[in-house]
Amino acid sequence: MNYLMQIRAFDDYRLYKQKLSAGQVSLWYTLMSINNKAGWSTWFTAANATLEPLSGLSRSGIVKNRNVLKQLNLIDFSSNGRKATSYRVCVLYTSDSAQGSTQRSIQDSTQQGTQRSVQDSSALVKQNETKLNKKNDDDDAGVTRSSVIDKWTSLWGFPNAIAMPEINDWLEQLPADVINFAITIAGEHNVQSRGALKYMQAVIDGWQKRKITTLDQAKKAAAEHDQRMKNGRGSSKPTRAKETLPDWAQKTPDKPAGKPKGLSPDKQAELDARIKKFKAKRAPEEAQA
Repeated sequence: MNYLMQIRAFDDYRLYKQKLSAGQVSLWYTLMSINNKAGWSTWFTAANATLEPLSGLSRSGIVKNRNVLKQLNLIDFSSNGRKATSYRVCVLYTSDSAQGSTQRSIQDSTQQGTQRSVQDSSALVKQNETKLNKKNDDDDAGVTRSSVIDKWTSLWGFPNAIAMPEINDWLEQLPADVINFAITIAGEHNVQSRGALKYMQAVIDGWQKRKITTLDQAKKAAAEHDQRMKNGRGSSKPTRAKETLPDWAQKTPDKPAGKPKGLSPDKQAELDARIKKFKAKRAPEEAQA
C-alpha cells in the first residue's frame, strides 16, 4: 500500500464525499498506523487494548465507530471470538497515479466517457487546490507534504493516529516548508518520539501567535531564540566565592604565640608530689637491674 496516496485519498473522501466524526477519523488513522507496523498486510489483528490508548476511544467507542467505517467501505473486520479482531484497511486510491490517469484520459479523449472523466478530474483538482490553498502539495521552496511526512517518519516513525490529524491541520494553516523547518529544529534538539508532538505544538503555536507565516520569518525567530538562550546562559554563570585563609594560616611566623598559661600553685604542688613518688618507686627497680 502507498500510504501517502492512501492518506490523500482519505482526506479527499472526507472533503468531498462523507463527513466523519473525530472518533471515526482517529480509529481509521490508528488502524493505518498498526497496518504500517504489520508491513501492510492485507489482514492484520489488533486487540482493543491496543486500539484504546492509540485512538483515545473507549471499547464501546471502538465497536461503534468501526461498524460505521465498515458500512462506508473504509475498513473491514472479522471477529475472532476471544482473540484479537482481524482488520483490513480498504485501499481508497486507484492503482494508477493521478498523472498517468490524466494522460490516458487525454489520449482517449475521443470517447465521451473519458472526456467527462478528464473534466471531473480537473474540476476536483482545482477545487482541492482552492480549498487547501495549495498547502498540501508543492510550495515555493519545493517542500511537499510528502517531504514533511517523510522527515517526521525518519525521526520518529510513521505518524500515529494522534499526530497525523495535527500534521494535516498544520499543513492547512502554514506552508509545508515552515512545518518542515519546525521538524528540523526538533531533530537538531534531539527531541524523542514521545515528546515530538508536544514540542512541535509549542513551536508552531508560538509562531502563529507571532504571525509567522514564511520560512524566512521562522528562521529569524529560531535564530533570535537561540541567541536569547545563549545570552541567558552567559548571564547566569555563577561567580566564584573569594577564598580566604583560616585564622591559623594568617599568623605571621615572627609573631609570638604567647606563653602558655601556668598551673595554679596547688596544682603544681600536686604534680610535683606525684613525680617525686614515681621516681622513688622506680629507684629500687633500677638498682636491681
